[in-house]
Amino acid sequence: MSIRRAALWSLASQYASFAIQFATSVIVSRFFLLPADVGLFSIALAAAMMFAIFQDLGISRFVSGQPEMKDEAIRDYAAVAVALGWFVALLVAAAALPLARFYQQPALLPIVLVIALSYAIVPLALVPAALLTRAMNFRALFVANAGSALAGGVTAFVCAAHGAGPGALAWGVLATAATRALIVLAFRPVFPRMIRDRSAVQPLLGFGSSSFVISCSAAIGLRSQDLIVGRLLGVVATGLFTRASALAAQLSTLVVGAINTVFYPAFARKRDAGEPLGEPYLHLVACNTALNWPAMLGLALAAEPVVLALYGPKWEAVAPLLRWTALGEIFFVAVPLQMDIPILLGRIKSLVWINLLDTVLTVLILGLACLYGVEAAAMSRLATGALWFAIYITFQKKLLAIPAQRIVMVYLRSGLCAVAAGFPLFTALQTGLYRAEMGLLPLVGLAGVGALFWLGALVLVRHPAWDEVKLMLGHLWPQPLRRARG
Repeated sequence: MSIRRAALWSLASQYASFAIQFATSVIVSRFFLLPADVGLFSIALAAAMMFAIFQDLGISRFVSGQPEMKDEAIRDYAAVAVALGWFVALLVAAAALPLARFYQQPALLPIVLVIALSYAIVPLALVPAALLTRAMNFRALFVANAGSALAGGVTAFVCAAHGAGPGALAWGVLATAATRALIVLAFRPVFPRMIRDRSAVQPLLGFGSSSFVISCSAAIGLRSQDLIVGRLLGVVATGLFTRASALAAQLSTLVVGAINTVFYPAFARKRDAGEPLGEPYLHLVACNTALNWPAMLGLALAAEPVVLALYGPKWEAVAPLLRWTALGEIFFVAVPLQMDIPILLGRIKSLVWINLLDTVLTVLILGLACLYGVEAAAMSRLATGALWFAIYITFQKKLLAIPAQRIVMVYLRSGLCAVAAGFPLFTALQTGLYRAEMGLLPLVGLAGVGALFWLGALVLVRHPAWDEVKLMLGHLWPQPLRRARG
C-alpha cells in the first residue's frame, strides 16, 4: 500500500473513531454526567495509565520498525506482550482500594476494577496491530479502530442512560478493548505461546528496557496531570480541566494524528533504504502546522460558543480553560514524531534524558500553577508547551541536520496561514457580529470563510502543504482541475 493510500485509510480511521468518541463524549456529558463524574473517571483512568507504562515496553515500535522480522519469533513477542499486560492488570486492580482511600472517593474502586479488566484484554491486540502497521494495512486498522470505538460508545451511552454514572465511561473502555482485540485478531491471528528460545526475545527486551524509561517518563508527565489537579483542586476542577485538555487534544489528533501514524513505518522504510530523512520530515512539519495551527487558533477564539453549544451551560467553566489548552497545543504539534525519529535513528539513550527533563518541567510547572487555581493550571499548558517545543525542536534539528533557516521559514509560513484562517472569526468576535449565544451554525459559516482565507494564504506564501491540497483536490474533482490547467 502506498504512503498516500495508507494515509487516506489512516485518516478515515482517525475521523471515524474521533466522530464516534466525540459524539459519545458530548451526549454522555451533556445529558447524563456532571463535571465531578468526569473528574472521577479521569482520576481513575490516569492512575491506571500510570501502570500501563509496563504494558507495551516499546513492543509496538519494535515490531513495526524492525528492518527484519523473524516469523518464528512473533508468537514469542505476543507471549511477552500478554505476560506484561496481565501483570499491569493485576497492578491496577491492586491499586483500586488504596487509590479510593487516597482521594477519599469510594466510587473510584469499581471504576478502577473495570479498567483493570480492560487492561487484561489490550495486550492480545498489541502484536497483531503492530504487524498490520508494519505491513501498512491501514484498511484493517480502520475496521478495528472504528468498530471498537462504536462498540465502546454504544456501551457508554447505554450504561449512562441507565444511571451508571462515571462507571459508564469505564464500561465503554472495556467494550472498546474487547472489540478491538477481536477484530485485530481476525485480520492477523497471533496467539502467544510458551517461549521456547529466550534468545529470540532478547532484542525485544533490550529495546524495551530503554523504551520503558521513556514510557515511564512520558506517562508521569502526561498522566499525572489529572492526578495532580485531582489531589490539589478536587474532582470538579479535574473534570473541567480534563474536558478542556481532551477537547484540544482530540481536535489535534483528528487533524494530524492519522498523518503521523502513517509516517512512522514510512520513515522506517526510508531509513532501511539509506535515504535521508531531513526533507520528508520538514514536509511533515509543514503539513502538521499548516493544518493544526489554524484549528487550534480557531478553537481558542471560539472556546465559549463551542463549549456552550456542545456541552451546555453546566460546562461553561471549561471555556477559559479550553482557550489556554488550545494555544498550548500549538507548540505540541509543531514537532511531530519527537519520540519516533530518535528511536529509528538509534538515539534512544539521548531521548531518555531529554524526556526526563521534559517530564520534570511538566510536573513542576503544573504543580505550582495548581496553587493558583484551575485556570492557572490550564495556563501552565502554554508555558509547558513552549519549553517542550524548545527542547524537542533543538534535538530534532541536530539529529536530522536540518538548517535552522529552513525550519524557521516553515513555521513562519504556517503561522501566517493560521492568522489568515482566524482573521474572520477574530473580526466577528471583536466587532460583535458574532456572540457565544448565537450557536454553532454562524460559527461554522465563519470557519468556512476562514478556510477560504487559509487556502489563499497557502498559495500566497507558497506553503509546501499547498501541493498536498492540490493532490487531494485532484482526486476529488479531477476534470475541473485538468480543464483549469489546460
